[in-house]
Amino acid sequence: MEDIYISKKKRQSDEIDFVFLDEPSSPIPEPPEEEKPRKKKKHRFLKFIATLLVVAFVFSSVFIFVFAAMSGYTRSDLEANKYISSLELKSSPLVSNILLLGVDGKAESSSRSDSMILVSVDFAHMKIKLTSFLRDSWVEIPSKGKKAKLNSACSSGGPQLVVDTIEYNFGVDIDHYVMVDFDMFTQIIDSLGGVTVEVTEKEAKFINSTTRQKVESGENVTLNGEEALVYCRIRKLDSDYMRTYRQRKVISALINQAKKVGVSALIETMNNVFPLIQTDMSAFEITGLAYKAGAGVLAFDIESNRVPIDEHMKVGTKNGQWVEIVDIDAAREYLRDYIYTNKIKIEED
Repeated sequence: MEDIYISKKKRQSDEIDFVFLDEPSSPIPEPPEEEKPRKKKKHRFLKFIATLLVVAFVFSSVFIFVFAAMSGYTRSDLEANKYISSLELKSSPLVSNILLLGVDGKAESSSRSDSMILVSVDFAHMKIKLTSFLRDSWVEIPSKGKKAKLNSACSSGGPQLVVDTIEYNFGVDIDHYVMVDFDMFTQIIDSLGGVTVEVTEKEAKFINSTTRQKVESGENVTLNGEEALVYCRIRKLDSDYMRTYRQRKVISALINQAKKVGVSALIETMNNVFPLIQTDMSAFEITGLAYKAGAGVLAFDIESNRVPIDEHMKVGTKNGQWVEIVDIDAAREYLRDYIYTNKIKIEED
């Protein structure tokens, strides 16, 4: 046996062939049983866990899909923008843009859009970016061939024309839209247990005089749906710029609140909300969006901005209306940089 092992060592080091001098008198003993790797049990356990995950994924996918399909929401497809080529629109496979429209009236009607917030989910930089479009922006309404306030697009042509107008003027591709009314807004907040935001003394006084509630001022004040709606619509205290800032604060607070509540509360919220929305998304697309949220999107950092910023506009009058006269080229470049890069330093109102 010694000659065998010496010959093997030489073969590994000097590449010298070896031969058996004698047949071994007994077979080489097997390694002790405890030295053999025990992989079968580990493999079985991993396979069991993988099976559970697949079953859970399939079950929850089917649940969300069926829920979305049967919930009775209003679906209205978006058509391709016929006023601008898709080649002229900035887009990225790592960014999803969803336009959130808030209207003063039923979501299925073509009311003027009280708020227009682009929710950009940036997977490249792991951020959710909220961009308010100022409703008094003086922009080209492509279907009319003339300029008007941005919020007039919704009453003229519904969500389709709002999307077309923003794409035409600001050059960013919008993937989907969701239109909601104020009733839905309050129900979402109440279903999630309210939202916590900073409220100044003037804002608290305004909320209380409007709702007859007793809201206190402070850095962490929890508002119910009715109070939050009034908070979002405050305009007389300062300006429309601050108004859009409050709206983005509440949306950010809603996202943070959704991280904390349990599955049952989220399902209840979906049950209350779905019949009240209008969107172009199919049940499959809603399912995909739900899974992106579950996969960690809700944990992304949240940034907030508005377009146009002060440097890209001036206040003036057009046709007897107070409007924001926009430097479209500068606003377009700024918005593209904000959504698709990480270069813009945010300075809130």
